[in-house]
Amino acid sequence: MRTLSSALTTAQQAASREPYVAVTVENLIGSLRRLDFTQLDNSGSSLGRHGVAVAGDGSVTRVAGNGAGRIDIQHIANPGAGSSWGSWGVLASGKGNQLAVAACGAHVVVVYNDAAGTGIYYVESTDYGASYGAETAVATAAAAVLGLAVALKNTGGDLAVAWLTAATLNIIKRTAGAFGAASGAGISTASLNGVAMCYGADWDIAVTGEEVTTNKRTLWTIAYGDGFDLAPNTWGVLNAQQQAESDSGVALIAPAIVYTDGYHLDYVEQATYGGGKTRTYRTTLHQLQSYVAGANIMSTPVPTSYFGVNGLALAADVSGTGWYYETAANLVTRAPQAQSLTTLTADVLAVAIDERGDATRGYVELDNAGGAYAGPPAPIALGNRVNLSWGYRTASGLQSSQMAGLSIASYEYRRAGGVSTLRLQVEGGWELLRRNRQRAQVVQTSGVSWFQLLSRVMSRAGLNLTSSGASARATGTTPQFTIDPQTSGFDAVQQALAFLADRIRMNVLGGVLTERLAGAASTYTYGGAHPLREARLVGAPPPVSDVQVHGLLAIGEDIDYASAAVGLGTRELARDLNAVNGANAITSATARRRQRALDAPAGALVVPPNCGQEVLDLVDFTDAAISASAVKRRVAGIDWRYERRRGVYEQTLHLGAA
Repeated sequence: MRTLSSALTTAQQAASREPYVAVTVENLIGSLRRLDFTQLDNSGSSLGRHGVAVAGDGSVTRVAGNGAGRIDIQHIANPGAGSSWGSWGVLASGKGNQLAVAACGAHVVVVYNDAAGTGIYYVESTDYGASYGAETAVATAAAAVLGLAVALKNTGGDLAVAWLTAATLNIIKRTAGAFGAASGAGISTASLNGVAMCYGADWDIAVTGEEVTTNKRTLWTIAYGDGFDLAPNTWGVLNAQQQAESDSGVALIAPAIVYTDGYHLDYVEQATYGGGKTRTYRTTLHQLQSYVAGANIMSTPVPTSYFGVNGLALAADVSGTGWYYETAANLVTRAPQAQSLTTLTADVLAVAIDERGDATRGYVELDNAGGAYAGPPAPIALGNRVNLSWGYRTASGLQSSQMAGLSIASYEYRRAGGVSTLRLQVEGGWELLRRNRQRAQVVQTSGVSWFQLLSRVMSRAGLNLTSSGASARATGTTPQFTIDPQTSGFDAVQQALAFLADRIRMNVLGGVLTERLAGAASTYTYGGAHPLREARLVGAPPPVSDVQVHGLLAIGEDIDYASAAVGLGTRELARDLNAVNGANAITSATARRRQRALDAPAGALVVPPNCGQEVLDLVDFTDAAISASAVKRRVAGIDWRYERRRGVYEQTLHLGAA
């Protein structure tokens, strides 16, 4: 149950209550700022390698190679639709075909290789990109450089340069004006073709190429430590984030990465068959996820309409209130990073939300008298976050508690009887999981716990997962698990939960994995201080009385003998290849029967809303006509209802087994 202030608790239990329902809409998709792009230019240089950077004064620097050793540069002091985006100068000639650019504060750094292909050099500006110093050597690669990346750490000019050769990744850092020794990542790949880097928590790197042995085309992430997630000057693990099968006829190339409110990563799927489309895709990482959390944690990629083979470069004003840029040598687009939040509370006529253990859907209806919401106005838009809080007027003023995260699934204008309304259909995290389908097979090998596996599935749908009181099996067992192509995130989560006694409860930023123990204490009481308007108690058997799990050379079972003896409930047979002995098989069977026991219906309560009530909470109620002692049941679902015109403000708690 969400924690409430004493004033709010007192108000919701009072004989006389004044409802308060607060609603805001914000330009968030998942945990990250919604990016609505505007095209500023589509002219420009040839379609060679390119990069973009935003300095501390908001100026934009673009670099592009013409494929014949010339590096063009553009500096736009006041970026906008009227800027001279078509105007380029020459930075250098007689160079190689690899380049990159980065900026922080007044520093702008451009790196490139020489005509021989192995020498790495840079030029630097300390006046926001207006002018540059002399060319300076960085390092000499052991073989031809196939990719370059640069990132600045701070306004003092500390930076790192990363480069690729055929199958190696290297990095060199400059601290206090001096370069140290280069460090090789020691990774195993069949080949590498692209690299990108930003400074987030550490030196965070993305690379593309082919996986060793399988030859799957792959986008990986890896970090070089700077003391946050990893110890300084140590390499992390190479983690596959997106893959294509070796026979799919596509290559993954041209990564780009930027860290703003979170990690944004673009890459190109290049068609290698006749008639195929080459396209840039976008993927992100939830704000609360660590960059080194593991494989398959980036969101399922979404396509863009850009088809250039060198993809889109990324940059952003690090203040988080300026502009986010996606550019190519022949394209400039940008999107505002600023928050756009609108409070709808005063116009809310009705709210109906149905929360269940695996779904959240409903609507918010707004008064549209005089066409106040014609359009509708920003930030009311499909996909945007809806923050919905339930509360009362208290002795300390209006107070409320925000329920699990919602987003706009659709909207509907209604006009009848002289009344005009706008109805926002909203949905929760389970619906995001249902829509999120895997593009390729995802194989989780042993070494990843059930909790980590579930966390990665949810992260691919833009949701974060934490644990609170999760079972030892969920956090300590490391199964082998495969998610097939076209499987939804919802199905993958349900398949994994079938092997656990735990369940997921959605919250504002995602969900929490927790084991619902039968002997747990009640979190709230109804029928005493909190009025009980209606009560219905159902006595029903669990849907399953006997579970038998077949493992590897072992069988485990868990039986509710009382239900089985009178023929109530069914036998459920399951196959668990991760159960390698009898003890594992029994644990799996026990967890599975516990899951199914929670599905038994137990009735319902109708009450004035408890603003902190959540699905899966254990509650009790007293009613002398039903039981001489308090009845303890688990909340299986919540129907929230508010209708201003009819004076309705109530909550129906659908009960399940404890």
